[in-house]
Amino acid sequence: MKKKEQRANNLLLLLQESPDLSVKNLAEILGVSEMTIRRDLKYLKENHLFIRSHGIQIPVQERADITNIETEYTLSSERTKFYKEKQKIGQFATTLIHPNDTLILDSGTTLAEMARFIPEHQNLSVTCYNYCTLTQLFQKEGVQITLAGGFLHRSDQMFESPYANELIRSQRANTFFLGASGIHEALGITCAHNYEVLTKKAAMSSSLTTVLLADSSKFGLVRSAFVAPLAGVDAIVTDEGITDEWKRIIKNAGIKLYVV
Repeated sequence: MKKKEQRANNLLLLLQESPDLSVKNLAEILGVSEMTIRRDLKYLKENHLFIRSHGIQIPVQERADITNIETEYTLSSERTKFYKEKQKIGQFATTLIHPNDTLILDSGTTLAEMARFIPEHQNLSVTCYNYCTLTQLFQKEGVQITLAGGFLHRSDQMFESPYANELIRSQRANTFFLGASGIHEALGITCAHNYEVLTKKAAMSSSLTTVLLADSSKFGLVRSAFVAPLAGVDAIVTDEGITDEWKRIIKNAGIKLYVV
């Protein structure tokens, strides 16, 4: 797929997922100029991929030659992959929590596992935006929960909206526990869906420390939605499957590594 068509594909997916995103937000997510976004919107319109109504882009049926490489991602399918490793990672991550901490938990299967092990009665304040994570936290005594709500994406059970992102930006947290679908030395941290990007970036900017939770299968992979450079995180928790080469890369980047 050509670079322009890949970008147009990502843009179309964003419009399908969140049709109220502004040109500025679209440009920020895709990492291009607003002028490029406007050109791509024109391209989509000329190819009858969306119609414009009162300034809002409304996607129509996709052409066969523009496809979403991430359509296979669902929470249920991801949960069964490297389950034991994700459980160990999530359980260890809770040892990085201190009493009275304020936390933000990202969406994803590893974060949902972490939520299961979060301790009770430590006066923790936790912001989350994933239904599965919310159900794990709800039963815990002494954990104050803030739900950053909005539209529920059923594939990964993530809540998302511009209002939720503003809520997250208005907060300050000790630690943001971040999930990812791909980690690459040059291309950075990536995720499966474009609509995740602004929420993850909002949480990173509002937190003193960002800890990436990822099983070893994610290293070396690249997904379509860019979140941050590798150096944008302070620590990484992963499993024993991580290679010596990746240990070296992480050490050279000045990132704290926990292998469980």
